[in-house]
Amino acid sequence: MRSWSTVLDSLFLSLPLPWRLLVIAALMLLMALVAMRKRFLSAGGTAAAVILGFIVMYLGAVSAIVMLIFFFLSCSILGRLQKDDGISAKGSRRRDMMQVVANGLPAAMALLAARFSSNPDIFLAAFAAAIAEAEADTFSGEIGRLSHSDPVSIITFTKVPKGISGGVSVLGFLAGMGGSLLIALLFMGTYGCSGKSFLAIAASGFLGSVLDSFLGAAVQVQYRRKDGTLTERSEENGERNERARGIPWMDNDAVNLISGAFAAAVCALLLLPA
Repeated sequence: MRSWSTVLDSLFLSLPLPWRLLVIAALMLLMALVAMRKRFLSAGGTAAAVILGFIVMYLGAVSAIVMLIFFFLSCSILGRLQKDDGISAKGSRRRDMMQVVANGLPAAMALLAARFSSNPDIFLAAFAAAIAEAEADTFSGEIGRLSHSDPVSIITFTKVPKGISGGVSVLGFLAGMGGSLLIALLFMGTYGCSGKSFLAIAASGFLGSVLDSFLGAAVQVQYRRKDGTLTERSEENGERNERARGIPWMDNDAVNLISGAFAAAVCALLLLPA
């Protein structure tokens, strides 16, 4: 039995190409208006999301864009539910252009690979795994901040400030697993995948979020404010912060990009025929 999204896929793909492009453009415009009105994304983030969304829907039709929109909405709403002043060690709650690209590009590349592959189901699952990693990472960070105990470094197991990459907690791990499972369930509901694909997506998405934490603790750049506290922002209030550790170009966006690509690659490898 076909899912509702695959029925919509068939209807969408039956349209002439100009009409398909028009439908995509209309949906992307609606998405941009919602993102700007709700302040989920910055102006640059909105532009990047529209471009990525256009590519994803063109390559993957309705089912693919449903998954991408679910990710952006669920993570944006979760971030807005946190009660703080809107600024963390990572920066603004609103996703900017680089954050959107870092989270969405691995998924878009997996869809492109599916388009030209003789075994597209593997890369469709890899597309879902990249989204699952981003969902797991966001859930782990946002929900993990609610833990009553301080996070610890995934490498040294010493306490680290909340909001700094590389810090993990039991609650954060469980939330990350839940986020990855949620995307795997959504993929099963839209694409009707096998149990093997479901497990590969859920596992690789979670493993990608673990790699994200490891890279955050091992090589991601961090800065020290004048008051001695750590931040991931190189500049605040017009003043540059001193680099405390990490590789200068390995910021949170680079880590997210690598972790998403890793999750997609692991998922594809798990599903390759023996």
